[in-house]
Amino acid sequence: MQPTRLQPAAVDAESIRAAPAMDHPSRGTVLLQVLAIGGYGMWLWLGLSLLLGLSPLGRRGTLIPLALSAALVGIGLLLARPRLSESTTRHGQNTASDHRPPRSMPMALATWLLMLAAAALAQSSNSFWITRLAGALLMLCSLVSLLQATHDDRTRLPTLLQRATALLPACRITTAAYAGGLWLWLSVLAQGKFVSDHGTYLWILLLLALALGLGLLESALWQSLREPEAFAGETTPDRGWLPTRLVAALLTYALPCTALLLGGMTGNLPVAAIAAPGCALGLALERHLYQFTLATTISPQRA
Repeated sequence: MQPTRLQPAAVDAESIRAAPAMDHPSRGTVLLQVLAIGGYGMWLWLGLSLLLGLSPLGRRGTLIPLALSAALVGIGLLLARPRLSESTTRHGQNTASDHRPPRSMPMALATWLLMLAAAALAQSSNSFWITRLAGALLMLCSLVSLLQATHDDRTRLPTLLQRATALLPACRITTAAYAGGLWLWLSVLAQGKFVSDHGTYLWILLLLALALGLGLLESALWQSLREPEAFAGETTPDRGWLPTRLVAALLTYALPCTALLLGGMTGNLPVAAIAAPGCALGLALERHLYQFTLATTISPQRA
């Protein structure tokens, strides 16, 4: 008797159903992760500015953004990761592998050390060559840390969902640059040293371009999930989440972009103080829905 040969679609559907159940993340956990991503984005911009010698605010102007970014990253890593590890053990996964540190942990530690080095080397002009070298390494290590953390997240998914999340690394980097840029804008305005010039206009255009790119990438990510949902037997693709996604889009894109257009050239601090946290909240809502969709796609009938 000849063995039955499964079609590729059937194999993909079977691999999704056989995958270990994923935890449905809470909104608080996702918000902490988004804050950490924004902190890494600030390190990207600060490292680039130190490398190019574009830090005119002096030592204090460098230390304050570094302190804010360290707080964002530290809160996200210290509070979110223990909750994630506890949630995976509750679903019967291998506890030995859960207690192993992720592959991104050494690079995250190196990034922290480079941030401390950049803070110690910060000067009034930041033109010393070793300060620029520390900035370049901080930028590169922050980028690698984001990519490795994204790789760790994708390796826990079935093969089909790994293909569906192929754009996730690019989306994570764009999210970090966009959110980190808004937090950096807020920290500069909070110091009262804002100067409206041609560079400010270019900075606003860059953040607007990042918002556009992030919107396109997130739309493509949601579109790529339709095929895995069909294989897993989903029959309610929207799940009534349209109002929540609309609120997330307003907080992530409409509010910050309006703030940049109306108050970017004038340095309006209250507007920036609303835009940056509002963007973080919108990104957290969008990411919570996306991770919930991944979990229910893997095991739609489990609970």
